[in-house]
Amino acid sequence: MKDDHGAQLRARDAHNPSGISAEDVAAYLAAHPDFFKRHEQSLLDLDLPHRAGAAVSLVERQVSLLRERNIDSRQRLSRLMETARDNDLLFSRTRRLVLGLLEADSLEASSRVVLDALRRDFAIDHGRLHLFTGGALTWPDTASTLDRAQAGSVLNGLLSVGRPIVGPLRPQERAILFGEFADEVQSAAVVPIGNPACIAVLAAGSSDPRRFHAEMGTMFLEFIGEVLARLLPHHVRRG
Repeated sequence: MKDDHGAQLRARDAHNPSGISAEDVAAYLAAHPDFFKRHEQSLLDLDLPHRAGAAVSLVERQVSLLRERNIDSRQRLSRLMETARDNDLLFSRTRRLVLGLLEADSLEASSRVVLDALRRDFAIDHGRLHLFTGGALTWPDTASTLDRAQAGSVLNGLLSVGRPIVGPLRPQERAILFGEFADEVQSAAVVPIGNPACIAVLAAGSSDPRRFHAEMGTMFLEFIGEVLARLLPHHVRRG
């Protein structure tokens, strides 16, 4: 008989490693009737069915809705915190880029700061900073330039919007912006520089077709474009 009792105790302990029985829990709650007032979260995690035949009671439905809303609120908060962390990282990288541009003493140095930042900090596969020629504006010989008239016939749809465009590009647009790497670019961000007259274009291309898409924010890209629009004219040679 003792062996049977011992076996029962061992079996109970295997199913209940904590050693706390249902009777222990019930006794504790009876001695602390305000427990769930002080621990409301525990109440939300409980499964408390309300017997009402085949119908679901209003109380049970209300508890279910509250639990669902609590889960939804947690998920939304988690997404907001993740977005905040991403924006903080973007701000830090953009700040470093802008400070580098302010310290650059030539057009070549400015271009190098931008393109290095795109590759290093923003994980961009292909970056290009093209300056438009034509009219009374000319650039140093080291600059990467595009003829405004020729490029405008292909890129006008991208540049006339006056703000960054993100997503896939047409083959002829990729060819002008990325040259020999055009076939590797599956998605891109195109940033017109200068308003109302566009003096340059910054292009960032990725081999990942989902890297740049229409739903993504462009605030930081727009900010970088505005900074370049104010700094690049200092390197123009006026003919």
